[in-house]
Amino acid sequence: MEAICQVSLEAITQNYTYFQKRVNPAQVIPVVKANAYGHGALEITQHLQTKLGVQTFAVATLEEAQELAAVFPEISILIFSRVFPAELASVPENAILTVGSMEDALALSNSQINRIRVHLNINTGMNRLGLSSEEAIELISVKGSHLQIEGVYSHFSSSDTASDVIYSQQNREFNTLVKKFRASGFQGMNHIANSAAGLHDEQKPFDAMRLGIGLYGYDTTPDGEHQVNLQPAMTIKAPLIRVARIQAGESVSYAEKWQSAIDTNIGTLRIGYGDGYSRALTNRGVVSYKGKTYAVVGTVTMDHIMIDLGEDEPQTGAMFDVMGGEFPEVQVNTISKILTTIPYEICCAISPRVKRQY
Repeated sequence: MEAICQVSLEAITQNYTYFQKRVNPAQVIPVVKANAYGHGALEITQHLQTKLGVQTFAVATLEEAQELAAVFPEISILIFSRVFPAELASVPENAILTVGSMEDALALSNSQINRIRVHLNINTGMNRLGLSSEEAIELISVKGSHLQIEGVYSHFSSSDTASDVIYSQQNREFNTLVKKFRASGFQGMNHIANSAAGLHDEQKPFDAMRLGIGLYGYDTTPDGEHQVNLQPAMTIKAPLIRVARIQAGESVSYAEKWQSAIDTNIGTLRIGYGDGYSRALTNRGVVSYKGKTYAVVGTVTMDHIMIDLGEDEPQTGAMFDVMGGEFPEVQVNTISKILTTIPYEICCAISPRVKRQY
C-alpha cells in the first residue's frame, strides 16, 4: 500500500466559484503551475475547462505550458517566466509569453516570428521581474512590432501581509498606468490581483485576476476571515503498516529523539520526507484516524513516520489522515504555521510518488 493524495474536485469548483463571484465581471485565470500546487495540473485544468468552461490558464514555465498544450490545444496558456529566443520554436501555438524586460522584448522582436502573443509584466515594487512603467508605455506605443500585446499585468509583493502600505502603493501605480494605457488606445487585458488581493474588499479587479492558492482552498490574508468560505482540496492519507508494543524508556527512530514515558503501542505509517512530509515535523506532527488524533513521535524518516497509538491497536492497512481531514491540528494551514512557512510550500512539496486520486 502507498500514501495517497485525495483531491476534491467539488472543492475546486466551490473555491473557483467563490472568487468568480467576488471579482465579477472580471475574468478568473486559474494558476496551475507547479503541478497545480501539487494537486495535479492536467486533472485540475480538465475539470475547470469541461465543468466550468474556463479557457485561460497560467503556468510558470515553458515546460509546464507544453504539458498542458499537448492535452488541451484549445485553451490559452499564459507563461509567467521568461522564454528565451532559442526556445521559441518549441512554444505551443496556444501559449502567451510574458515580456519582463526590454532585453526580452528586443530578443522576441528580432526573432522575426510574426505576431507573438505576449503580456507585459510591469514592476510596481516586487522587484523580481518586470518592465518599468516607462518601458511598458514605450512598447505599447511601438507600431509594426512583432509583439502582439494582449495584456499587461503586475504582481503584488504584500497583498497577504498586515500592512497595506506597499499594497496600496502598487495598486495606485498600476491603476494610473492602466488609465494611461487606455488613453493611448490600448484595449488589452489588465490584471494585478492574486488570491489574497481577490479577498480584499476594496481591490479593483481590473479585467482579470490570477487565482492561485485560493483555488486550492486557502485564505492567506492576515485575518483569514474568508477561510470559512473556502474548502482545502487536498487530503493526504497514509497506510498503517505495523503496530508494535514498546516499553517505558524505549526510544523511537533515528538519533533517539523521542523516548516513551510509559508502555505504549507505536504505529508506523508509510509516508516520509521522500513523499513530502517534512522532517521538521519530527515530534511535532499530528495525524488522525476514526475521530482521534495521534502524535508523530521520533525522527521523520524518508519513507515512514511513527505515531504514538497509546492503547489503540488499529488494523494494519488502515488509512490515516496526515494532512487535511476533520481535525484542525492536521490541516495544511496548521502544519504551515508549525513549520513557519506557507500552505503553498506544503502542497507543492507532495512528491510524485504519492498517488493522486480525484
